[in-house]
Amino acid sequence: MKYSFEEGMEKLEQLVTQLEGGALPLEEAFKAYHEASELYKSLAAMLDQGEAKILEIMKAGQKDITEDVLE
Repeated sequence: MKYSFEEGMEKLEQLVTQLEGGALPLEEAFKAYHEASELYKSLAAMLDQGEAKILEIMKAGQKDITEDVLE
């Protein structure tokens, strides 16, 4: 399932709470751990993409500033 970042964080928090509670049967705990692991990777990738976009915008802004100064 595809989540927005905020939805993914909420789901990850739910999974972690369930796992920390220790009440899940072993098989369900394995499934929850696997889902949490995959979700964590997906959220980390979203953050990496966001960081790359911010850096790109910052670099573009610096070029604009430099061009204004040189003119």
